Amino acid sequence: MEATRFERDLHIARQIQASFLPDELLQPPGWEIAARFQPAREVAGDFYDVFPLIQNRRVGLVIADVCDKGVGAALYMALFRTLIRAFAQQHYSLRWMDALASGPLAASSGERRRALPSTGTAALINAVELTNSYIAGTHSRAHMFASLFFAVLDPANGSLVCVNGGHEPPVIVGPAGVKTYLEPTGPVVGIFPDAHFDVQEAHVEPGDILVAVTDGVTEAQDPGCALFTTERLYSLLAQPSPSASALLDRIEAAVRDHTAGADQSDDITMLAVRRAPIAGPANV
Repeated sequence: MEATRFERDLHIARQIQASFLPDELLQPPGWEIAARFQPAREVAGDFYDVFPLIQNRRVGLVIADVCDKGVGAALYMALFRTLIRAFAQQHYSLRWMDALASGPLAASSGERRRALPSTGTAALINAVELTNSYIAGTHSRAHMFASLFFAVLDPANGSLVCVNGGHEPPVIVGPAGVKTYLEPTGPVVGIFPDAHFDVQEAHVEPGDILVAVTDGVTEAQDPGCALFTTERLYSLLAQPSPSASALLDRIEAAVRDHTAGADQSDDITMLAVRRAPIAGPANV
């Protein structure tokens, strides 16, 4: 009886967690966005998100990995996801928040916001720094944190501003292979209350694909505990792909072949964003 109740509660938890993931992914004209999500247990600490920003003129892209696995990680996954979404909407000013805050966050973040380099950057800084401050300040005894990549894409021209909080470097892949590595610009989110996160800028050209994964991909183990590895992932990215979905299917199949039935050791999440190539001249 107790086991049945526990399984029922886990099933409900998984359904609730699924509701925190997008029902449908935005597909801006000229772009394809695809994702894969495979928990190692009934519930996961990984999550991804895709949502409109700045009067639907920008797209927020998030992939994150909360430390540990299972129910505890899933609870914090919901908290991280909610905070990131809520704070990202404050893309004009956080004067009301700065007035309520005290100490280094209010002073230093206010100074940095006066010199934001491009549209969408305020959403990044607000979301990541305020989420970090809240988790580290309110839940420090839990020692929970997340590696997190948050980008704001302008679909009109392919410009990208992003923050990488200790996450596996996403890459921009062109027809000839990996072009750009989006390395960490700050620590993992939720440990250091006054952590600073830099913003980096990149560009997704026609035909390019932005690919982000959690370490459940590169650290997937075969029956002998050998890892899938980053090198193998990059070798798959170097092969041309007709779509974002096709690329994720290829990676998913390769990981499945590698693990060969071994227990999944960690949550696996992938996000791919492809800009359509420019059509060539019509044949005359």
